[in-house]
Amino acid sequence: MNKQMWNFIQQSRGALQLKPLGCLSNHSPSFCSGCEPGQYYECQSCGYLQPWCKGAADDYFELCDHCWGLAEQMHGVIKIPMESEK
Repeated sequence: MNKQMWNFIQQSRGALQLKPLGCLSNHSPSFCSGCEPGQYYECQSCGYLQPWCKGAADDYFELCDHCWGLAEQMHGVIKIPMESEK
């Protein structure tokens, strides 16, 4: 799904008081107690609106889990420590 459509759906679900798409509470076993309606943020790397439970580490709260994983892999390949590892 393209970014504009995904973000539109997330915003619409928030306006309708529905929890965001992709919330981890929909999966079993659940690691999330459930996001409230409108609890999403825009990932600063990919631009997708993601539910709060898919946020990355506290050091990089503005990145979604997917982008955080990519950044971690890139830092491992080029052998530069992440800021949180200093």
